[in-house]
Amino acid sequence: MKQHTHFALGTLALLTVATVLPTLAAPKMGMMGRQRVMMMPLPPAQMAGLQKATGYADVNVKTSTLKISVTLPPGKSLPAGTVLEGWLSTSGKSTASSADEKFGPAFGKSDLAMKLGQTPYALSTGLLRRVGHSRTYVGHFHIDNPLTPYGAVAVTLESDGNIGNYDPRPGTPLMGGPLKAESMMKSTMMG
Repeated sequence: MKQHTHFALGTLALLTVATVLPTLAAPKMGMMGRQRVMMMPLPPAQMAGLQKATGYADVNVKTSTLKISVTLPPGKSLPAGTVLEGWLSTSGKSTASSADEKFGPAFGKSDLAMKLGQTPYALSTGLLRRVGHSRTYVGHFHIDNPLTPYGAVAVTLESDGNIGNYDPRPGTPLMGGPLKAESMMKSTMMG
């Protein structure tokens, strides 16, 4: 049970992104289900001296692709051994569905499925890679499933460097921003 508690706590940071940030940033919607989400630094960024980092995510619902770009402030670098990782997260409300559990509960256990169904789900979009010798880090992601369940995009500081036997759950949140769900739904329905 301890491992599951850590999972829930690890996704708590992304819950903050999904539920608090809608009041801080308004994503811009373009044609064909494209959004540019301006990401805002979160309070833990200050602990790493990165509170003035800037970033955005380009989301294309039609192609289920995501590009995240983060630029560090002048004179700043990532803490030693730390990497940046991108995330998509569901909003604070449960996305659990009995329609998806026709053949049994998630994880094969009803009590665990019920507890985790109340927790936002975080999907890693992979590491952000430094562009040459610049202060900018970029990550690209593609998935074959629709992006409609997700309510936020975020970037975390992974202080374990995502090497060896690393913790695959979200690390310290650096920045994030909300996705405009209504526009994402319309885009996938229109087709």
